[in-house]
Amino acid sequence: MSHFDEMTALLYLESQLDAEHARDIAGHAVSCAECRELLHALETEGVWLRESLAGEDESVPAHLINAPERHPAPWGWISALGLSAGGAYTLWSGFVEPWRAQAAQAGFTQGNLFTMLFFSGAFWKGWDAMRSLMEFLAVATLGLVVMWLLRRRWRSSPTIAVVMGAIICSLAIPPAANAAETKNGNPNYTLPAGEEVKTDLIVFADHTQINGDVDGDLIVWSRNVTVNGHVKGDVIAFAQELRVDGPVDGNVRACVQTLQLNNTVGRNVMGWAGDVNLDEKARVNGTMTLGFGQAQLDGAVAGDLLAYGGEMGVNGSLGHNAMIHAGNVSIGPRAEIKGQTKIEAHQQPEVSPTAKLGSPLEFTLKKRGPEKDYSSARFYWHQTLLWGASFVFGLAVLLLAPGFFFDAERACRKAAQSIGLGLLFFFATPIVAIIVCITIVGLGVGISALLLWVIAIYSAQVFVGSWLGERILGEGVGVGAALGRLALGLLILRAVHMLPYIGGWIAFVVLVWGMGGMVLALYRYMRPQLATAI
Repeated sequence: MSHFDEMTALLYLESQLDAEHARDIAGHAVSCAECRELLHALETEGVWLRESLAGEDESVPAHLINAPERHPAPWGWISALGLSAGGAYTLWSGFVEPWRAQAAQAGFTQGNLFTMLFFSGAFWKGWDAMRSLMEFLAVATLGLVVMWLLRRRWRSSPTIAVVMGAIICSLAIPPAANAAETKNGNPNYTLPAGEEVKTDLIVFADHTQINGDVDGDLIVWSRNVTVNGHVKGDVIAFAQELRVDGPVDGNVRACVQTLQLNNTVGRNVMGWAGDVNLDEKARVNGTMTLGFGQAQLDGAVAGDLLAYGGEMGVNGSLGHNAMIHAGNVSIGPRAEIKGQTKIEAHQQPEVSPTAKLGSPLEFTLKKRGPEKDYSSARFYWHQTLLWGASFVFGLAVLLLAPGFFFDAERACRKAAQSIGLGLLFFFATPIVAIIVCITIVGLGVGISALLLWVIAIYSAQVFVGSWLGERILGEGVGVGAALGRLALGLLILRAVHMLPYIGGWIAFVVLVWGMGGMVLALYRYMRPQLATAI
């Protein structure tokens, strides 16, 4: 007989063949070596299969059960902890504490700073309208979702009646009352004398004149603003010219070209202006914080004066300390400063002999050009602390978002593309954010974008430094290698930044380079989602 196949051999081994056919297979296997080997192989496989099905589960090897031995802490983590402590101290002593002290001098105490900024300040004006819009969008979205879920049941009249009735009831709910009165000039706006606005007043106009009284805050976007009436809250102005001739019980916050104060301000004044003039009849009962091109203070300020700008003249009275950073400063004959007077300027201030100073004037000559004292050990210690702070920040980014960290580092390899995108986003982001903020409703989005833009500016050095360290040390695997590359790269960038004249330009290139790398990394994260959506 010819050779038999595997199926016949399996049936023979399992005793599934009839007696005559089984005898033929047995007789053939005696004389055929090939078929005899097939039977032996199939029989061995069957034994293995039966043993694997009937056997118990294999025990776990002992080397996998035993707990791993504890190794001593690596030097990288110990160094990271030390640098973290130094970086935290640097952030507090070099940035947070001086900022908090200046804010306290400007009238922002520790207890009410964030409350005023985020709950009662101008940044949250207009959120009532935003809330109403969000409520409407939520109702509309809910209606669309319900209609999509019930799209197969539209033939039923009761279903249509219930859905439409619910939508109508939701839209019929009265909206919350607005906490401010908004006026849009066409093109000008005037509040007549004798009239009183019981709430906050928000004005958008070309020329604005307030002759009546405002019981709350006055918030103005206008070219020219004149306040003749009584404002019981704050005056917040974004204008070309702001003139305050009437009393203000609260604060005056202004971002203008010309700021003219001719009456009493009950609390504080904070202004960023080209020209500032405090009339001799004007009085500020709180503090005064200024950023200016030219300023003349002939009136009285009960609190501290903090000023940064070009040319400044003081010929009034200051009830407390004065800290002035300017190009030129002159103190007139009628000036009276009861506290300390600290001036940092490009030349010696002119002080009238009849001026009254509560303490000797402390003057610091502001150097022109590079202000880096390479002979001072304090300068190098300060640079070391700045390096430690940037390293701690990079360590936090690496541990919290390692994927984004390495993606941004790899994106920095495309230097030309990263620098181009970085330049675009460096200048375009604040412009777009400010435009969004002007719409009132978009204040939250605009302010969030500005905050993220500031964080991105500081983060740029981290990714460029990590790329630079990789170019020098080579690629490595693990957190320790990444920390080593980051530390070396940031150290080189800090040393280059110390160079006179060209250090600032190199720092700017690093800034836009790293920002472009972050933009490329974010785009790669968003691209799959966009492709899926399309």
